[in-house]
Amino acid sequence: MSPPRRLPPDFSRSAAYPLFAFDPAENRAWVLHFEADDYRRASFLDRRSLGRRDVSGWTVDRAELEAALARTAPLRDVHWLFHIGHCGSSLVSRLLDLVPGVLGLREPLPLLTLAHGREDPVVTAWEAPVLASLARGFADSTAVIVKPTSVVTTLADRLLPTTGRACLLWVDLRTWLATMLRDAQLIEGVLSTEPLRLAGQPDLPAAESDGARLARAWLVEQLRWRQLAAEPELSGRLIDLDFADVLLDPAPTVARLAAHYGLQVPADWTQRIKSSELLSRYSKDGGAHFDASARRRELAVSAQKHADGIGDGLAWAQAALAESGHADLAARLQPRG
Repeated sequence: MSPPRRLPPDFSRSAAYPLFAFDPAENRAWVLHFEADDYRRASFLDRRSLGRRDVSGWTVDRAELEAALARTAPLRDVHWLFHIGHCGSSLVSRLLDLVPGVLGLREPLPLLTLAHGREDPVVTAWEAPVLASLARGFADSTAVIVKPTSVVTTLADRLLPTTGRACLLWVDLRTWLATMLRDAQLIEGVLSTEPLRLAGQPDLPAAESDGARLARAWLVEQLRWRQLAAEPELSGRLIDLDFADVLLDPAPTVARLAAHYGLQVPADWTQRIKSSELLSRYSKDGGAHFDASARRRELAVSAQKHADGIGDGLAWAQAALAESGHADLAARLQPRG
């Protein structure tokens, strides 16, 4: 990264200069120089987005960042694609990228830092410039759709009152347990953030096994979204979406999601999706084949291998729903049909 220098004059309105990361303890932030294709390629806006190339940039403090962002008002609508994790959100984000005018931001690091430090004033002081940095685009951008890391949903109450519309993407609990239990790293990724995910949420029954603890994490996100949707200031701005609907009928389902964000898909929408080959590729690695059939086969193997853990999770969730007064969510425990 090059030595510090004055940020470009169009910094406040151009997504060519992403706020890559910040260190609140050191009062430092790193701004990079991206092209539009860098965003389209990136599944994660972290070091993996840089590849092996040398990306130029700037190191700034919070005061310089705030001053640069204050030069003009943000120019783009910012919408949110929240999700429970490992539920097809990267695919949905990439499908939305096919809508003209959409700039998709997948898992920006600054939002993750804000989520982990939501009670720390040294961290929250960066919240305004982080959000302002998201509200920028390129010349052809009309809207920004942010797909944050799953744990950032815990910050949704702070993000949503001031910006755009949002969706929570999810899958049924049985499918999610089969997805998560097949990989120890996936399990650890959720369980290591339990204190953050559970903070401020209703008391739920104790959960001991991995399956039960994962089920609790799943249920907490469902309850969190219900609480948010009940807020008067968010009326009409929040929806939730079962990823099974995307797999069942991709073009109309994603078109309805785009409409929720105030966007219109083009006349050649179905052909555009087909030509993109997104439905036959692994969304985090475009070089790997992965379609709905491959997904079903993987889940079937996992469901058989981890039947006990899945059973633990489902039993915990059924008992928790009976106690919590949200029995209607029982329909979301199993795949439909």
